Amino acid sequence: MATNKKSFILYCDLIHTVSKLNDEQAGKLFKHILSYVNDENPVTEDLITNLAFEPVKQALKRDLVKYEKLCEKNKENIRKRWDTKKNEKIPNDTTVYERIRTDTKNTDNDNDSDSDINIIADEFLNEVKSGQHKMMIEGWKMNLKIDGFALQKLLTEFRTHLITDNIKHSNTLEFRRHFKNWLNALDAKGKLNEYKTQRIGSL
Repeated sequence: MATNKKSFILYCDLIHTVSKLNDEQAGKLFKHILSYVNDENPVTEDLITNLAFEPVKQALKRDLVKYEKLCEKNKENIRKRWDTKKNEKIPNDTTVYERIRTDTKNTDNDNDSDSDINIIADEFLNEVKSGQHKMMIEGWKMNLKIDGFALQKLLTEFRTHLITDNIKHSNTLEFRRHFKNWLNALDAKGKLNEYKTQRIGSL
């Protein structure tokens, strides 16, 4: 996998292959996939594993090429934007997350995955602004000891993470479940501490 890439996509239609395997064969296949995406260069003489893994391997390679192209495109667009803005004064209270959010909206306008991710993220934010999910949002803020301003910045960072890793959600329910799990993972690593002193925002 690419450097710093922490996730990969397994497509739902893999079930058609896995359902034809017994539990032992499926387990071998899954372990082989994990070994491959962790750059361990697995080798097996098991014919079933090799046959089942080959289409997965080709899909992973295609996705990696897309991911690397997207990363390069995003980096180039960010570089261009910074070149045009380098002489402008950046407000002291502007964070890297707020700056990246503006950049990512312009990174890949012809890329379907970027557009899809933005649509789901914006749909969720619109639902929040219209008063939906109020108890859920308050629960997140209370449990994680962060305020609305910090939560907005974390949403921005999360959307950037989705675009960079080309992760899609089919609806806002999937989006917010993934976001909550992502927040919990950050909190478990102590990475939310910097957000816990932010000023109150609008969420």
